Amino acid sequence: MLQNKDILLLLIRLFLGYIFFSSGICKLTGGEFGQLIGPPWLEEQLAQYGLGLFAKVVAVSQVLCGTLLLSQRFSLLGAIMLVPMNVAILAVTVSQQWAGTPYVNTVMLLLNLTLLLLERDKFRFLWQANRSYQISPSVTDAIGQNLYSWLGIGLCLLTLAAAPFNIFLTNAFALPAFAAFAATLLRSELVVKLDRVLLALPFVAMTFVTMGLRIPHVLWGLGGVLLLEGLLLMVRLYLGRRQQRGTVEAAALAG
Repeated sequence: MLQNKDILLLLIRLFLGYIFFSSGICKLTGGEFGQLIGPPWLEEQLAQYGLGLFAKVVAVSQVLCGTLLLSQRFSLLGAIMLVPMNVAILAVTVSQQWAGTPYVNTVMLLLNLTLLLLERDKFRFLWQANRSYQISPSVTDAIGQNLYSWLGIGLCLLTLAAAPFNIFLTNAFALPAFAAFAATLLRSELVVKLDRVLLALPFVAMTFVTMGLRIPHVLWGLGGVLLLEGLLLMVRLYLGRRQQRGTVEAAALAG
């Protein structure tokens, strides 16, 4: 069983990955692609200040960062790239005095920094450049080292290419991309049965949000998925905590 910090790391990656991927695609489709945050009219709003191109760059960058986070293979790179974007978006929303949006973006930035904090051992050389470090792969680095991750990345790039032109093709590429990323996680030998359910439910939620009103009773379905996810996560954290305590006690007895 993965440690609690590992499962939380994976869930934060999935959450931020979909948040920014869908937000970027939604902007490029003029609001036709389902999303959780981010105004689809950002380009029109910023164009008044001569920042229309900046809005397009933000949208494309959101898609790329979200793709890297969802891939697991390149999630650390995605988390690093996301920091300046989060800071820039926060600065724009504060300067434009958008009600409530700066608080949401602050939460996104904190989650982004949490990802980097959980992988802080990979950055130790930055603090003492005159020393050599042996950086060992983390447990979650083994996840995503398969063809499904590459397939998901390729489908995401096709989604990005189709977004400005055709919403049907956009959805046709995006949904299989989510399925490929789900397979990346669920086929890992590190993931036990309970973790498979925990990691599969976010992709169900992604489908609900992406399809939006095209799915009957979508809000009820999404609410049920989120409630089940929350309950299972509490159970998982309890079991992980108990397993960790048992491991520590066994090590103490052996010593």
